[in-house]
Amino acid sequence: MINGEIGSVTVTTTSNSHLPPEYWAQRATSHIVHVGQESHPAIADQAKAFKEAVCHVIDYYIKVAIKEDRSKVVTLLRSAGQNDLANSVEKL
Repeated sequence: MINGEIGSVTVTTTSNSHLPPEYWAQRATSHIVHVGQESHPAIADQAKAFKEAVCHVIDYYIKVAIKEDRSKVVTLLRSAGQNDLANSVEKL
């Protein structure tokens, strides 16, 4: 018999909405930076500040990537002659 641990599962839902970039930045940050509960307070403070800085950087680049993707979609729609649709996507 082999026993193993699978881990925990987290489920996040929204109602008539989507998960914003901030949510994904926090999720990514929590996988990148971990602050041990038994860390020395000075080290824990530094790690928490670093974690917050990492979260801001990830959030910024997620938003830039979303903008760039929308720009690509608009460009493709315009090149396909779908100007009205491109204008609608641009307003998102």
